[in-house]
Amino acid sequence: MGTEITQPICDSSDAKLGGANDDQAMNKTGKAVVGFLVGRPLVAIAIAAVVVGVLLLQTRTQKTPVTHREQHVKLTDAQQMQLGSQEYAKTLRANRANIVSSGPNYVRVHRVAKRIEAVAARDKPDFTWKVTLLRKKVANAYCLPGGKIVVYTGILPLAENDAGLATVLGHEVSHATAEHVAERMEREHLTVVAAAILAGGVAFTPKQYVRALALLNAGATLPFSRSQESEADHIGLVYMARAGYDPHQAVAFWKRMMRASKGHEPPEFLSDHPSDAHRVARIEDWLPEAERAYRSDT
Repeated sequence: MGTEITQPICDSSDAKLGGANDDQAMNKTGKAVVGFLVGRPLVAIAIAAVVVGVLLLQTRTQKTPVTHREQHVKLTDAQQMQLGSQEYAKTLRANRANIVSSGPNYVRVHRVAKRIEAVAARDKPDFTWKVTLLRKKVANAYCLPGGKIVVYTGILPLAENDAGLATVLGHEVSHATAEHVAERMEREHLTVVAAAILAGGVAFTPKQYVRALALLNAGATLPFSRSQESEADHIGLVYMARAGYDPHQAVAFWKRMMRASKGHEPPEFLSDHPSDAHRVARIEDWLPEAERAYRSDT
């Protein structure tokens, strides 16, 4: 009689149990991966919030003139004046041959600037206000931190009259009284720190990190700059009215700018300035406030 060899038979219940264990293991692994992918950005957000909060404690909180918006800045008035004076000196050295020191345009710019500066000095009495006219075919003007103003002759034809020029100067000095440069510097510092942490939370390769960091920085800084420009329009409108200039002339000026820049203006979402159309609409909304200031100061 031969020996009977029995083949091992796998019980179907054991196979099912093994498959279930494999499924459970896969589910656990999947959940762990999902948890890591979801949790990593959340942890980065939490860390960024804590770090930014600590940095904000090192700044001073104050309110902007006219709009009374709360802002955080670190630079003192003296430091801003020093920065502005340094840049102003560089500008004058580089454009020595183009400085306009006499003539009707010189008289006009200084006449309007004097009235605007007197109003701005109520909010920043320690600033040293000074204006220089440069012979340049560029429609531009700016005010440095601390009160140094530069006007290009190219803006004068668009200004047309004293009220138009007051619109320009009122806007520019508002950047100084609202401490926009100091605020921007602090905001960009905080943005860089937060963006670096957040980018590290969503990127898995150095290339992804660089891309994420660039997108986060652009998304944070452009809208902020547009909001500052809009705020300068608001403050500047009230300043020109307080200086005795008809605020309705601001609408006329920006409409001239709109016509002059037609076809050359980038889309608003890619620009650090509001579009001229939006600018005009907002200024019209602020006119009642400016009219009250105009009546009380005339």
